[in-house]
Amino acid sequence: MKNFPVFVFPVSLEFYLNARHTHKQLLTVYNPYDFSVNFKVLCTSPNKFTVLDPEGVIAPQSCIDIVVRYTQPSVSHCNTIEKFRITMYDKNTQQALGKRDIPTTLIEGEPMSINQESLGDSFHPLTSRPAPIRPTEEHSKVSCSHPSHQREQQPMNIVAVAVSICCIAALLLPTQPDPVVKSQLPEWLHIGSNLKLVFSFVLGLVSMLVLRP
Repeated sequence: MKNFPVFVFPVSLEFYLNARHTHKQLLTVYNPYDFSVNFKVLCTSPNKFTVLDPEGVIAPQSCIDIVVRYTQPSVSHCNTIEKFRITMYDKNTQQALGKRDIPTTLIEGEPMSINQESLGDSFHPLTSRPAPIRPTEEHSKVSCSHPSHQREQQPMNIVAVAVSICCIAALLLPTQPDPVVKSQLPEWLHIGSNLKLVFSFVLGLVSMLVLRP
C-alpha cells in the first residue's frame, strides 16, 4: 500500500449520551490530489453506528461529507473508544493509497456550553476616538511662517550684494607696493596685500551666502 496522507476533519468524534443532537455528526474527507480516488469507511463496532454512503468516489481537489449516526447509545457503551477507518484507493487500479483512523467516544452526560460567564471575563464594545488634530495645526503654523521667512531674507540679500560690490571694488584697487607713478589714483587708495586677502575671504563668504539654495 502506498503511503498517501488522508485528510479528514474532525480528527475525532465525541457523542454525548444525553444530547440527542450529538448522535448525528459529519466526517469530511478531502482529496487534495489531481486525480480521483475511491474511499471506503470501516468501523470496529458496526452494530453501534450507521454510516450513510460508506463507499464512493471523491473528485480531484474536492471533498465529501460522510454522515455518522450513533444508533445504540447506552450507559454501558460510555467511555469506550471505537474507531472508524477511512481508506483511499486508486480509482483505476483499486490499490490502497492511504488510511486514517478516527477515534470515537460516547460520553455520559451533555456537552458543556462555553459562554461568556464561564470564561470569567467581561467584554465590552470599543468606542472610536477622533484623530488628534495637533499635527495638522503644527503643519499649518509651519506653512504660515514661510512667507515671513522669505521677507526676512530679502534685506539680507541686499546687504550681501552691497558687501560683495565693496569687496570687488577693493580688490580692483592697486596694491600698496606698486609704484605710485603708474597709477592715477591717490596714494591713500593703495591697499596692502594682506587687506586684499581679507576682502577676498569676505567676498567668498558672501558669495556662498547669496548662492546657497
